[in-house]
Amino acid sequence: MRKKVFGVVLVAALILQGCGNNQKANTGSNETEAKESAKLPDNAVAEINGEEISKDDYKKEISFYASMLASKQQLKSSVIQMMIQDKLIADDLEKNNIKLDDKEADDNFLQYVQNYGGQEQFDKMLEDYNMSADKFKDTIKKDLMYKKHREWFDENNKVTDKEIKDYFNKHKDELVQVNASHILVEDEKTANEVKQKLDNGEDFAKLAKEYSKDSANADKGGELGYFAKNSMVKEFSDVAFKLKKNEISDPVKTNFGYHIIKLNDKKDTAEKLKDEITKQLNEQKYSEYLKKLYNDAVVITEDGSNKDKKENTDKKTEMDKSIESKEDENTSKEVQSTESTSENNNN
Repeated sequence: MRKKVFGVVLVAALILQGCGNNQKANTGSNETEAKESAKLPDNAVAEINGEEISKDDYKKEISFYASMLASKQQLKSSVIQMMIQDKLIADDLEKNNIKLDDKEADDNFLQYVQNYGGQEQFDKMLEDYNMSADKFKDTIKKDLMYKKHREWFDENNKVTDKEIKDYFNKHKDELVQVNASHILVEDEKTANEVKQKLDNGEDFAKLAKEYSKDSANADKGGELGYFAKNSMVKEFSDVAFKLKKNEISDPVKTNFGYHIIKLNDKKDTAEKLKDEITKQLNEQKYSEYLKKLYNDAVVITEDGSNKDKKENTDKKTEMDKSIESKEDENTSKEVQSTESTSENNNN
């Protein structure tokens, strides 16, 4: 979210910069040389016929454009939610006696300065985007705060082998991945020709470089890397996921052409997918924890209290369950009535 908000300011700056570039493009070469040799006063961003546009006026203008763009993108609610989460995490760090390292924050700040080409260039960047060094440091500290909070949470809420196995069994169809290579050609005749060469023992990668029309991976021997079943067109995935390791398929037709697929590897067990599942479960647990922090707190905004919203949500859930229960009851009665009518007709 901070990147998005910063992006709004950046867009506003680019709008102004674009206007300036268009004006420069319309001047003659002699005038351009004169401008380059001229020097602006320290408190100005431009000068027109001897009259200055001050840096203060520029800052007011860029703030206006940033606010306007933020309004168009309806960022107010998102920014407020971000600030609420900042506060909740800061309070949780304090509650759990987790200290932030000021030296690490200072080191990160200095690294940013170096990345911008030194103090002078960094200060110019801050001035161009109407930011203060203190605000920039505050943003770095908040990023560090999130990092420390997440590290603390992960350390104290480790994913167990049972959780990994249970998650795999529940989401197996979505999780299984294969690593495959392919050779894509335009017509069936060429596909059969390539397949015959493969059957005769020629190298798959070499033939991929020679024949494949897939420019994204032909030079890499047709390697596609790991992918899930739903990430490829159905005709391709259906064949790829049935192959055994190192097995090569017959030509497969899709809307892209004809593919010859080779299976390099398959991740089809909880153990092989342990890293991916652990990452997903970590994200899920942390998201649920942040939600709990919010629900346990008393948060009041212009839209009302989170407690009122939760109460309304709970009431709606209960109402939905009641409606579903009545629908099931009515369905059951209809079935029983139908069965009874059928029996009477048979008699």
